[in-house]
Amino acid sequence: MAYGTIKADKITYDDGGSDADANVSDIVTKASLGSPAFTGTPTAPTAAASTNTTQLATTAFVQTELGDYQPVDADLTSLSSCQTGAATALALLTSTEVEVLDGVTAGTVSASKAVVVDTNLDITGLNDITAVDLTLSGDLTVNGTMTTIDTTNLVVEDPLIYLARNNSGGDTLDIGFYGRYYPSSTNLWGGLFRDASDSGKWKLFESLESIPTTTVDTSGTGYAAATLVVGTLEDSKGDVRSIPQNTQASTYTLVAGDAGKHILASGTVTIPDSVFSAGDAVTIINNTASDLDITKTITTMYNTADDGDSDDRTLAARGMATILFASGTVAYISGAGLS
Repeated sequence: MAYGTIKADKITYDDGGSDADANVSDIVTKASLGSPAFTGTPTAPTAAASTNTTQLATTAFVQTELGDYQPVDADLTSLSSCQTGAATALALLTSTEVEVLDGVTAGTVSASKAVVVDTNLDITGLNDITAVDLTLSGDLTVNGTMTTIDTTNLVVEDPLIYLARNNSGGDTLDIGFYGRYYPSSTNLWGGLFRDASDSGKWKLFESLESIPTTTVDTSGTGYAAATLVVGTLEDSKGDVRSIPQNTQASTYTLVAGDAGKHILASGTVTIPDSVFSAGDAVTIINNTASDLDITKTITTMYNTADDGDSDDRTLAARGMATILFASGTVAYISGAGLS
């Protein structure tokens, strides 16, 4: 069968019971049903909110769903004053590089690199943040009951670590640090802390079977004082392995600061009353080749050699005597060359 050609400017068609004309030039420019390419400003019905079908979405529907999203660049490297909702935060903020976040409210942020450079950072409502490298240029405040740092090394620039920042209203909390070790089948805890229940004494402990909370349970199962190994150990008087020396070339009266010292004396030494406390001890060494007098104003001074209350004593040349105080008014004296 052969086909012919129809040449016409218009075609008349039935438009619901009446004739209507259509220009042939308009018909040939209509989009095809398969993969049409639209130009101009095509329109379509606007779907209801939350519609989830394969129908076309108008700009009105998209605007309703996205709300107040602000435009961002193609690489998502600059999000400035961008307000988002928790439900759509993941779609907007998932990126390999998010560098600037300023005033972002979101639900979940996942990034392989997040560098925050805005000093006026304000990020709220973030439920889960996963990042490989995170650098903050401002202060970081973490709220909650437990902060876990799962890292091999913790490096802090500040030379001092501030503990118990909100400790106020009475000395009831212990201050220090502790760690867990597992030598066999039981978790044990050890550390260093200031014991608020024991006059604020610092204690090194080990073998505690209950994890410390706001205090360390010194009566807990296994609690024991730990061993401290040091090269030099000092107290208020100096190295505890040496006995500090006080050299006196003439007559001298002992003072409270002489407790725990030895007096290298070349003149008379007087033991005063009501100056020392129970447990204090002073050693007197005669640093001369002749006798040295030890006088007393203390109420009672016993001579351990004869079990009697002793008056003034004499310490022979190069002799040494130790005075141990039972109280401020009672002392015991003993030594070589003492008479």
